[in-house]
Amino acid sequence: GNAAGSAPSVSKVSESGTWKDGTYTGSGKGFGGTISVKVTVKDGKISAIDVTSASGETASYFSKAKGIIPKMISGQTTNVDAASGATYSSNGIITAVRNALSKAETGKSSTKKKKKT
Repeated sequence: GNAAGSAPSVSKVSESGTWKDGTYTGSGKGFGGTISVKVTVKDGKISAIDVTSASGETASYFSKAKGIIPKMISGQTTNVDAASGATYSSNGIITAVRNALSKAETGKSSTKKKKKT
C-alpha cells in the first residue's frame, strides 16, 4: 500500500454554485482506473451523485471514499476533504463530479462553446 500522505490532493476550485437542472455524467481517475459518476441537479442544486462505474477500485477503500458524496451534496460543493485512507478513490470521485458539473454551470457565458473532438 501507499504510505499515508503520499497521495496527491485535489486543489480547491471556485464554483459558481448555480447549475442547470438535469443529469450530467463525468469521470475521473481513481486508484485502479476510471471512476464514472452521474450527477443530478434539481432546482439549481446538486440533488444526487451516483457512481456508475468504478471497476478498478478496491471495494473496502471505495466504500470509504463514497462517504464524501453526502458531504458534497450537503455542502453543495466539491471542495471536500478526501476520505482518510482512500485518497485516490476520493480524488477520483471529486474529479468525476467536477467534470460532470462543468457541463451544468450557468455562471459562465454560454456563447463560448468548446467542443472536444
